[in-house]
Formats: sequence, structure tokens, C-alpha cells
Amino acid sequence: MPKIKSSFVKNILVGLALTSTAATANAQFLVMGGNPAGSLFYTQAQALATTISNHTGYRIDVLPQSGSVFFPMFQTQEADIGIASPVEAKLAYDAEGPFDGANGGDGYSMRTLMLGSVNRLSLVTREDDDINSIEELRDRRVVANYGAFAGSTKTALAALASAGLTEDDVDVVPVSSYPEGVRAVIEGRADAAVGSVGSGILQELDAAHGARLLPIHTDKAAVKRLQEVGPAFVPLEVDAGPVGIAERTPVLSYQTTLYARPDLDEQVIQNIMEALWNNADELPAITRTLSTWQPDNYANTDVVIPFHPAAIEFYKEKGVWTDELQARQDELLNH
Repeated sequence: MPKIKSSFVKNILVGLALTSTAATANAQFLVMGGNPAGSLFYTQAQALATTISNHTGYRIDVLPQSGSVFFPMFQTQEADIGIASPVEAKLAYDAEGPFDGANGGDGYSMRTLMLGSVNRLSLVTREDDDINSIEELRDRRVVANYGAFAGSTKTALAALASAGLTEDDVDVVPVSSYPEGVRAVIEGRADAAVGSVGSGILQELDAAHGARLLPIHTDKAAVKRLQEVGPAFVPLEVDAGPVGIAERTPVLSYQTTLYARPDLDEQVIQNIMEALWNNADELPAITRTLSTWQPDNYANTDVVIPFHPAAIEFYKEKGVWTDELQARQDELLNH
């Protein structure tokens, strides 16, 4: 067999590399916001990005940062889409709370694409600390300041409020992210922090010390108090089974929401939504926490930030846009 010259092989390899580079260059590149590794949102963002990429050909990079980082990036077109709690998104949109003065006081501009899975949260403690109620956290060390992660701060304060407590009734432990809060409990630097059912860091706590999600109060006065902290929070009963839930327990909930920058190309939005609408059944296979990310929940009146016009057009084509949704959209636009 004749010996192939090394220069010939080199030319072939260079050609293959150029072809690969060209293919990458031709793929549309999108940036999707998601929280740091270890958080539930990061896991969910990775799953959504994978499904969208598989069915659109878009290359989607997940930015492991909270909305406080990627909401401003919507304005500069450095980020395109992202998942966040409606609690945090509403504060950023209205330039309130930790986002006071954001974008010159106008708030960060964004639009809703779809409402997704129900996120279930409360304050979590070490099971071996034998803390069984939120009231028992009075004068204890509670992670209730998450810095730029405004959604987690609001969750902690809402859970406390359900029991008639405020940040003045506890020894506030500051951290810089949701996973760091649970890690502070694991390491004994805090007695309680926000815990999200299904998050990886909660499993670490359970393996080390056992995890216990504390029940929130759900009487009318309690719900009024917690919704004054975060209007998007809804009490929800969780059956025993998930990590931290040994018996049926009332917790806080909201629908994780997919947002986009308002000037994102409408065809791109249509393609993203079509991919998730047609292939939602693939999501639970990637992470069980997306089992409720289903088309029949994508458009509903729990939305707190107006839908993107391309999303509305999509829902009209699917026959699910209703008069009630239009009334809610008009209310949000005129607010």
C-alpha cells in the first residue's frame, strides 16, 4: 500500500476543521439565563436549552447567573432568553426593591414567552437540628439576604411573613446565591435557608444531615402577609416523598417563567416556542422537575409581565389565547 504523504493528511484535517467551523458559524447562537450550578433553575435551564437546540439547530449557552445579571443583558442584547421567578422578574421590571433605580428608574424591559413548571419552596433546616416550625426560627440564624438573588431573598421573607415574623425577628445571614444559602446550613453557619424542592444542593443537605422543609402558614391573614412580600407566591400542599418532605406540607409556589428580550427576532421566538410546545414530553426525561412544564400551562392569567407579541401570535395559532388572557395582557400593559 502506498504511503500517504503527511501534507495530504494535513490538508484533509484542515478541510474538516474549516467545515466544522463553518457549520458552527452558521448555527444561530443564543444566550439563556439560568442560576448557578446546584440550583434548580440551572438544571431546568440546561434541559430547556438542550430541547430547544435539538429541535431548532440553535446553539444555546446557559449563563449560570440570576436575573439580576441577565436582565440588564437583555437591554444590551448580550442575553436573549432566560428563566426566572416571577417574583424577581416583577421587581426588576418595576424597578422596585433591590432593583430600585434600575435602567434609569424605568426597570428592565422584558416580555413573557411562557409559564412553566411549578417551583415549590420554603425554609429548610437540618433534620438533626429538630426545628419543626417557622416560629422556632425566632432569634435563630436565617439566610434571608441573598444579595443579587432577589427572588431567594423574597422567598425567605415571605416564608417568615406567613408565620408573622420579619427579618428583624431573626439573625440574618447574608450569602451571594441560593446554593450558598443551603451550604451555610450544611456547614452549620445558618439554621435555615431557602430550599427548593428538587434542587441538587438540597440532596446534599439531606445526605449530610437530613433535610426538613418547614410548613408555611396558609390561613387568610398569613397568605395576605406573604403576598405583600411577593404577589406571585401561591400556597401549595406537597405530598410526602421529595427530599425534605416527610409528610404533606404547605409550601410557597410560583410558576417558573421563560422571559425574552423584547427585540428578539419574532421568528426565533416562534421556533423556540414550537420546539417546547411539540417536545415538552422530552423534558421530564432530562429532569423530573420539568414534569409540569406542559403546553396547557404556558399561557395563563398568573402572568405578571406582558407576553411578547410573537408569543401571543403563537398562542392564537394554537387556539389557546382567550379573552381572559387578553384582558390580563391589557391590564399589565396599562399598569
